[in-house]
Amino acid sequence: MEGSALAKDTADLKQTYKTCEDKVTSHQNRSWAQITLFQLVYSMINTGMALCILPQEADRLNAGTGSVWVGIYLGVSGATQLICPLAGKLSDRHASEFGRRRPFIVGGTVATILSFSLLREASKSVWPMTYVFALLIAQLSLNFAFAAQCGLPADLYSPGGRSSKVQEERDTAGRVSAFVAMHSFLGSLFAVMVILVTEKMEVYVQYDCYMLMLMVGCSVVCMAAQEESTANELREPITLREVVSSFMLDISKDFDFFWVCVGRVFYYVSTSASVFLLYYIRDMVEVSDPTEIRSKLATLIIVAQLVGAGVSVPAGDASNAFGRKPVIYTACAIMSTTFLLYVAAPLMPIDYRWYLVLCSGLCYGLGSGIYLSVDYALALDCLPVGKTTAEAFGLWGIAGFVGSTAGPLVGGFMLSTNLKEDGTVDQTGPNEDAHYTYMGYMTVMLGLGVFMNAFVILATNFIQELVEAAFEMGNCA
Repeated sequence: MEGSALAKDTADLKQTYKTCEDKVTSHQNRSWAQITLFQLVYSMINTGMALCILPQEADRLNAGTGSVWVGIYLGVSGATQLICPLAGKLSDRHASEFGRRRPFIVGGTVATILSFSLLREASKSVWPMTYVFALLIAQLSLNFAFAAQCGLPADLYSPGGRSSKVQEERDTAGRVSAFVAMHSFLGSLFAVMVILVTEKMEVYVQYDCYMLMLMVGCSVVCMAAQEESTANELREPITLREVVSSFMLDISKDFDFFWVCVGRVFYYVSTSASVFLLYYIRDMVEVSDPTEIRSKLATLIIVAQLVGAGVSVPAGDASNAFGRKPVIYTACAIMSTTFLLYVAAPLMPIDYRWYLVLCSGLCYGLGSGIYLSVDYALALDCLPVGKTTAEAFGLWGIAGFVGSTAGPLVGGFMLSTNLKEDGTVDQTGPNEDAHYTYMGYMTVMLGLGVFMNAFVILATNFIQELVEAAFEMGNCA
């Protein structure tokens, strides 16, 4: 009887412990979801601007030269990411009673909202040069806030905000990274929803949506992140030499972080193949109606974002259980399958091509969601020794910018050398609508897609820190 009672008490105690543990985990998940919410706003704004606002504004404000100005707008927006290492270093050194990050997040958000107000007025009043100036300030301010926010999670769970060496910290890094990925996909999805809802409205209405989301995102993050006061900490002023060094990386000391950034460049080169999907649907799925082309492209985007958002948190947990490298290898294999399906689809009967392309979109969302769920954690595990946290994430962000900028340039050149020569060029409008061959799309999907993912695997394989971490995990088990 006593043994039975003891067993029952033990079982009750275990159940009580598990219930408490589940409640703590649920609270922690909710906190990290709130602390990383600015990623959703950042992704929403950048996706919406690139997909809809900037192309429309370029045509409205610069009659006859819209194609040139949209490139200028995108170049201005992308180049502002170069501020991230410096902004990160400034926030790392900041001393205030509100902590290091929140003043920069609030200041950057307020400046972005004011700049969006000016963008809205420039759009309504047709002020082309004012629009460019406001766009520059808006993107600089947004990246200023984002750079500080990137360093916030590491500050809150890891002493000194350094690389996570303890297994518990590594697990937290994996979970934080998963929420960053989930917010990234949800932000893109929200951007598409805003585009669809405001389709029949003036384009400047979308600025109001972004300003509202900025206020909500900033408020949630600042209330959820309970930073300690740094007002009494002694902070040395930043020298010009330190400013220059914030854009440099000592490969001999920070070998692992270097390969993290290289892998990130290759990954974003591979995702840039999606830039050409509108042309691909037109030429390879053989859809001629522009409305149907846009509808199918929107369907692909929504499906991919939903799948990516849904898989992010489970994939982050998997990286904690099995290690970062196996998860990245799996993601790259799935991404490679995506691009191989794009290559195979045009070889199918025309009635079945769209369904295979839709399967490709599902695979893209799955592979991208898995990769991005580990992306932030991988950087946290391998932070460079000679740099502060947010400063390092500034370089990490630039790596993504380089890949997403280089990819479309290379892909565009590949397609331009494979124009159709059977007269399928629309001569009815002021701009010729060029069509491209199967060989051109196959070259893009294999070169930018499959090969770049192979390079991601190769770069990740060179990271030594993760080998040691996996060995420690095996010993703990």
